[in-house]
Amino acid sequence: MVKRYSTSDVSERILDAARELFITKGYDGTSIRDIASASGANVAHIKYYFQSKSNLFEIIFDEAFEILIKKVFSTLDSDMPFFELVESWINIYYELLPEYPQIPMFVLNAINHSPDALMEKISKHNPERIFNRLNERFEAEAAKGTIKNMPFVDFGLNVLSLCVFPFIFKGLALQIANKSNADYVEILEGHKKYVIDFVFSGLKI
Repeated sequence: MVKRYSTSDVSERILDAARELFITKGYDGTSIRDIASASGANVAHIKYYFQSKSNLFEIIFDEAFEILIKKVFSTLDSDMPFFELVESWINIYYELLPEYPQIPMFVLNAINHSPDALMEKISKHNPERIFNRLNERFEAEAAKGTIKNMPFVDFGLNVLSLCVFPFIFKGLALQIANKSNADYVEILEGHKKYVIDFVFSGLKI
């Protein structure tokens, strides 16, 4: 007897399978047939529920990006001590991006091809208020003499660059160093500690 699934069951299995495949094989390395096989569905199901691989990926990206933005903004908006806040901010990227390694490249692609759509996703979380608050915290720490007096924008760009670039570079790094995905995850865990120390040393007087 053929097993029948509800609409939600089929679509959820497709999403779960696609999410796992995009993480392990990347967008280009994953085909519609791969997703169909891994989900126990068929190509027609995927096209019916999601139209295309790109639409399916965008749904998964939106889900991951929403999680990332919420965690980052919740941390930046908190009242935790300043250096604890900075460490938590860095930790978010190194904890979440291994689960959703396609986010950095997707964001870069969106910046180049559809920046308005990306800005719409971010603007829902009132980024101006969050960054103004963090800037105030930054200036207050500088006024107390606990950190160097530097432009906040430079500091923010440094943190983002140090945290995000290792994930953008991942594909090339794996080939150059002949490492497995698991090896690279372990390398990044050690690198995270270096980034935290590096950022702190750049802040402290």
